Amino acid sequence: MKRRQLTSDERTILSLLGYGADNTRPTAYLASMTSLSKRAVRKVIRDLVIAHGVPIVGERTGSKRGYYLATNSEERTRAIAPLKAEIKRLAHRQVALEFAEIRTDWLEYLTKGDQDNGKSDI
Repeated sequence: MKRRQLTSDERTILSLLGYGADNTRPTAYLASMTSLSKRAVRKVIRDLVIAHGVPIVGERTGSKRGYYLATNSEERTRAIAPLKAEIKRLAHRQVALEFAEIRTDWLEYLTKGDQDNGKSDI
């Protein structure tokens, strides 16, 4: 499959990313260096991963938060675990929304429900 050419933003973001987990680049840093919004930076990174197969991973915890280019399979695997957990949480939310009752009185309904907790109609 032939890959499309890099856009200017993709080329710029790719040039700013560090290699390895010790060289993370926070979204705010990438945005400030490119004049892109944080949302646009995340979209460019997503496009680089999906459209071009670049192993850009994100570190979401600890002192070295940010994106970097994985340099080995351990870094890549470590980055996949939180993505799988997020997918699972999103799937639960999706199912809950699919079966959620449509109402126009949620605050009243839930507040009344709180007051009825522990009471019996018997």
